[in-house]
Amino acid sequence: MSSIRAFPNLNLKSFRERFDLASLIFAPYVLTIVWQYFAVIPNKAVAWIIAVVVSAVLWYAFVALKETPKETTSWQFWLVVALPLLLIYLLRVAFPDVSFDVLNYHVFHSERALHGWLFIPGDFFPTAAPFNPTPDILTGLYRHALGYRLGTIVNFVALIWTGIILNRLLRDYIKSVWLRNVSILFILCTEQLMFQINNYMVDLLALPLLLEATIIAIDAKTNRVIQRATWLALLLGVATAFKLANLFIALPVVLAYLINLFVTADPGNRIKKLVRLLKSTPTAAVAFLLSIAPFTIFIFRETGNPIFPLYNSLFKSAFWPQGAVFDPRWGPWGVAETLGWPFVMFFRPWRLNEFTFYSGRLTVGYVLAFLCLFIARADRRVRAIAFITLLGTILWSATSGYIRYALYFELTSGFLLIWLAYFIWIKTARFPNWARYAAQAPLWLLLIGQSYVALRYVKRWEWSTRQTALNQSRQFFRESKNLLRDRSLANYLTPEDKAPFDDVDVWFETTYKTAAFEALLNPKTPVIGVRMPNYFDTNLARQKFAEVLQSVRGRRMFTLTDRESYEDARALLAARGLTLGKARAVSIDYFSESVRFNMLLVEVLPSWQNTGQANRAEKGLPLPDMAFKARLSVLNPPAVMRAGEQQTIRVRMTNESNVSWPGRQPTWQFQLTVGDRWLDEKGGKVNDVDARVALFDDLQPSESVELPLTINAPDSPGTYILQIDAIQEGVAWFGDRGSQILSLKIKVE
Repeated sequence: MSSIRAFPNLNLKSFRERFDLASLIFAPYVLTIVWQYFAVIPNKAVAWIIAVVVSAVLWYAFVALKETPKETTSWQFWLVVALPLLLIYLLRVAFPDVSFDVLNYHVFHSERALHGWLFIPGDFFPTAAPFNPTPDILTGLYRHALGYRLGTIVNFVALIWTGIILNRLLRDYIKSVWLRNVSILFILCTEQLMFQINNYMVDLLALPLLLEATIIAIDAKTNRVIQRATWLALLLGVATAFKLANLFIALPVVLAYLINLFVTADPGNRIKKLVRLLKSTPTAAVAFLLSIAPFTIFIFRETGNPIFPLYNSLFKSAFWPQGAVFDPRWGPWGVAETLGWPFVMFFRPWRLNEFTFYSGRLTVGYVLAFLCLFIARADRRVRAIAFITLLGTILWSATSGYIRYALYFELTSGFLLIWLAYFIWIKTARFPNWARYAAQAPLWLLLIGQSYVALRYVKRWEWSTRQTALNQSRQFFRESKNLLRDRSLANYLTPEDKAPFDDVDVWFETTYKTAAFEALLNPKTPVIGVRMPNYFDTNLARQKFAEVLQSVRGRRMFTLTDRESYEDARALLAARGLTLGKARAVSIDYFSESVRFNMLLVEVLPSWQNTGQANRAEKGLPLPDMAFKARLSVLNPPAVMRAGEQQTIRVRMTNESNVSWPGRQPTWQFQLTVGDRWLDEKGGKVNDVDARVALFDDLQPSESVELPLTINAPDSPGTYILQIDAIQEGVAWFGDRGSQILSLKIKVE
């Protein structure tokens, strides 16, 4: 009952007093979450009707229960903030977004999630990673409502909402409406935010949610503990559903809330606050989990890892290697660089993301956060934001260091810079105005300079590498005719262009940037991914793939690739026991006659069906999974060797698979060999590989061959384990694919 008493009445007056533009923007966010609870209903029309009705009821309750009253947006905001952002948005709006990640998985995830679950029967990990599609559902709602080009306005709208919240943060420090709105514009004008204002990347969508949560966390009010904790958890849960990396922003925000709750409470009331906080924990936990539960449960059932493929060393899904998902291109190297990464990264911009430049907003904010912790002692809100920025950037550095995941901290860094200018103005009150302006000037010049550099970058670059209305004005106006008319990709294809895709019963995903075409042209067609070798790391994963392959047996299977990727596609399919058949040139006008993708639609066949021979692996390609079965024995195994001694042993290798192994390869890549490595008595590696000997003649199923392998004993005496295994160079050791490894215990004297 205590949790019920914490909320006011849900009456229309309360709703009207709190309804504002931010509330309206929040409505599709609610629908995005609610839809996932009803996606299991087979009749999707009924499912959407129910989801819309439930969302409307919940949204009404959210607005009516908001603690903050209606936020009136001034006309100066629309002129100073919204209009420049709109002009930046419009620079490329006529050209369809063809960003790498958008074509690679965002559109695919959006289409699948709008029609139900991310996977359908017959799928096998269709994209590079099955990330939570929640943000892609939101972009999909806008895309289907407004068309492919104008659907990108979702990111512009998210920035408008972000600006409205920044206005609330700055209101107590900058009384001038004009100066406050200029400050908001400068805070928002970083290249990383502007790069996404007019495409389907999803990193901006959670920023207003995180800022709303921040305001709750740093507010000096400590009443209504249960309601505020629930709101905080709800906002952070939605933000985490939109991007899991936001969890490392949520943690310092929650810590700041807890610190603020007890520091601002009277000493005599702290026990009372603690009791209320404990009472709010179950409600807050449910509020946080509501947004992430549907997809987390789904992906856990599919893979055994609720945040697959991340942190798989902890969850141990059979469908991914048990290690960190780590991209060595990005982020800090080592502990020292991690702690100083927000500063170091300014001098290593090529390790921040795919663009090799950075204007330095977060670097400045990192330094200012340290400073503000000491000089803002009288302002708990500023100290809390400085604390969140410091701790959050360290967590971000330790987990990725990739700049797109730190956009929130670019906002807090801008806020701290503005606050420091305000602080200097207050502290120099006794000085002449010219001196006060001069003291502030370096900070304002820094902010203006960063924004200028960022806008110069944005004029030249963005994720989709599109031109702008400034340098392609004629083409821009021609493309503008497609606005609001580009809801269907099929409408841009001639009957001759569409006809080949009608033959596709199953897609094999072998090439980057084709998933969007597959989802938009054949939305109900299963997709089998073979592009990521990590999905085939274990026997269970390979068995699952074999079951999926068996379920689509006899159906017409194709892959969509380009000429440059044809050989890569051929190698990927060969590793799975498949081969390429007849190829047909196809053209896809991607929502524009001037954006044409010339592709190859290639038939996919079991390898023996194409060659006319029984299970024969091809030269110059990976072996199919079924071929990694060998039996090894040593005819003259040594019991004792001298340290450093070299000795040749004869290894008998038998082909235990039903696939013919090719002998000599054109290059060392894909060559079949027998190799050895040494382990110590406890199983620790002494070396990764000791020696190899190549198979030069084809080896048929059940046939054997003897190969001379020259081994080298370790340099130190002791008892060792000699492991001998078959290898396909550049692909895998047979033991890693489930084949039996031969192990011999040898004493080294």
